[in-house]
Amino acid sequence: METLTRIDQQRQAILDTLHEHHQIIQNNQDHLQFTTYIASDPETDNYFMIGLDLPPKPQKYGILIHLRLIDGKICIETNNVGDFIEDLIDRGIPETDFIVPQRDRTPAETNR
Repeated sequence: METLTRIDQQRQAILDTLHEHHQIIQNNQDHLQFTTYIASDPETDNYFMIGLDLPPKPQKYGILIHLRLIDGKICIETNNVGDFIEDLIDRGIPETDFIVPQRDRTPAETNR
């Protein structure tokens, strides 16, 4: 029996959680006016859930979640899914495995 490495466990937990949230949205499609798509790039360890408005609304999209694996940590680039991180923790990912990147201040903030 092969034991998963920590990074493999993180990857699997991220993908499982993305698919779980995607399925929840698909199951509630009658009540929602958007759909979701999952995109992942195993070479760069980037993981996305993208929301897309359904017709007859104009086609707009947004990133619901974007996570990256960097040096064994899960970098939370974008999180517009309220319980996503808690679901990863429930899958066994320790809170210490998460990092939130520091963003540069905008030019307007710099001029204050």
